[in-house]
Amino acid sequence: MARSRTVSAAVGKVLAARGLRLTAHRAAVVCAIEAADRPLTADEVVRESGVPTSTVYRQLAELVDIGVVARVAGAGGSDRHELAEPYSQHHHHHLVCTECGIVTDFDPSRQLERLIDREVAALLEHSGFEVSHHVFDVRGRCRDCAAG
Repeated sequence: MARSRTVSAAVGKVLAARGLRLTAHRAAVVCAIEAADRPLTADEVVRESGVPTSTVYRQLAELVDIGVVARVAGAGGSDRHELAEPYSQHHHHHLVCTECGIVTDFDPSRQLERLIDREVAALLEHSGFEVSHHVFDVRGRCRDCAAG
């Protein structure tokens, strides 16, 4: 519960800076996303939060726009949502099933992260491009889809 209060306080500050409030619906959407062990579809957020469908879609769009929630591209246009990295517990990447669309988080090894950082730095060395973060999604078929 302490983590949830910390996230809610941080989200409240971001909203306040934009002249918005942390309403009960916004808080319920953020809590549902935070409690999940993987990125959720909008319909899953509706089920987990108890917030009406149209309100969830509106809240997700606003929370993505202000950088509190990150949209994760699932297979077949089934976008999912998770807390943006500054509000989440840790840096992670995704396994995306191209058949059923499920998105599962995975924690990269330090060696993989160093390799990615080194390769991105080399790639961008002369471009002048500034990197804010990276996303690494592995696409394929989940265990259930591969078995069935």
